[in-house]
Amino acid sequence: MLNKLAVKNFRNFENWFELDLHSNRSYEFSKHVVQNDTVKHAVVYGTNGEGKSNLGLAIIDATSHLTDNHLQPGLNNNYLNASSDCKLAEFIYYFQFDGVDVIYKYGKERCTSTVYEQLIIDGVSVVDFDRRQSPLASFNLAGAETLKNDFGGKEISPVKFLKSNALLDKNRINDIFDSFTRFIDGMVFFRTLSKLQEFYGQPIGKQRVSQAIIEQGKLQDFEQFLNDSGVRCKLKQSGSEGEEIIEFDFGERSVEFSQAASTGTISLGNFYYWFLKLISGEISFAYIDEFDAYYHFNLARHIVEKISLTDCQSIITTHNSTLMSNNILRPDCYFVLSKQEIKPLYELTDREIRKAHNLEKMYRSGAFDE
Repeated sequence: MLNKLAVKNFRNFENWFELDLHSNRSYEFSKHVVQNDTVKHAVVYGTNGEGKSNLGLAIIDATSHLTDNHLQPGLNNNYLNASSDCKLAEFIYYFQFDGVDVIYKYGKERCTSTVYEQLIIDGVSVVDFDRRQSPLASFNLAGAETLKNDFGGKEISPVKFLKSNALLDKNRINDIFDSFTRFIDGMVFFRTLSKLQEFYGQPIGKQRVSQAIIEQGKLQDFEQFLNDSGVRCKLKQSGSEGEEIIEFDFGERSVEFSQAASTGTISLGNFYYWFLKLISGEISFAYIDEFDAYYHFNLARHIVEKISLTDCQSIITTHNSTLMSNNILRPDCYFVLSKQEIKPLYELTDREIRKAHNLEKMYRSGAFDE
């Protein structure tokens, strides 16, 4: 999982900005949302313009040069911090896989290619490269000894090149390298307002939402999900093979889902599409931005509870303070982004937070204001 990220000179993060997901709290409730002392499911709060979306883009930035996954057009045009004279955005990721620490650091002038990279596994530098000093990369993994290491005139990341071309020996360090690259492959940023609007990372495929649900045999489960979410309805499948659609079934007549559904219900359909990917194991890390723009607070709570039960690591951004409850997550899983800093709730108060405390009431009363 991702333990920590430090980023500098990327979009609105001019100086070093750090998100630390490590937790040393021993809360005896909602234990499933923290794993191996790392926050597995988090919710981020912050006023408009603080950088919640940019934080998500920073977290999944590594996918833009380590994978062939989706990259939104135009990201390069607003990549470096506009107020800084520095021409390099820098990132340091801290991961842990099977108890082994992995550090990945790099600098970029633009989104798709790196200027320097270093990958450290269990304290050993296994990839080291700096175009400013030499076109040669250093590989220190068993099985990569004969791999070409001259990247002069090539924009490809040495880590990506290693992943794609080396037949590595079977050993502990190489297994961790494989875990690291698979985790990066599965990272995604998305909003549920539209399936195709603002997503980065793990590809979504070319299927329509309705077709994907039908082909996975999830129509009845989708109907149940909508009903559990407060949308009372009955659904049925229609259309020829390859052109299947979902319709609301009103008995003697039916109406196509996309034509009759409200904006909020359409958003629920898009969430359900992504939720299928979350539970399938395809996604390792999901940054879900502004997920509840059209949701009633009870529905938003229902969705956060469902996400918190998935195996993938997740961060959700919201303005909905009703989600701030020890019955959903924990004080080390709720973060507040303010003034270029992000901290969990328990670090924003001198009080010892217990399960019986009403986090939302404390938040609204200013108990977490520094």
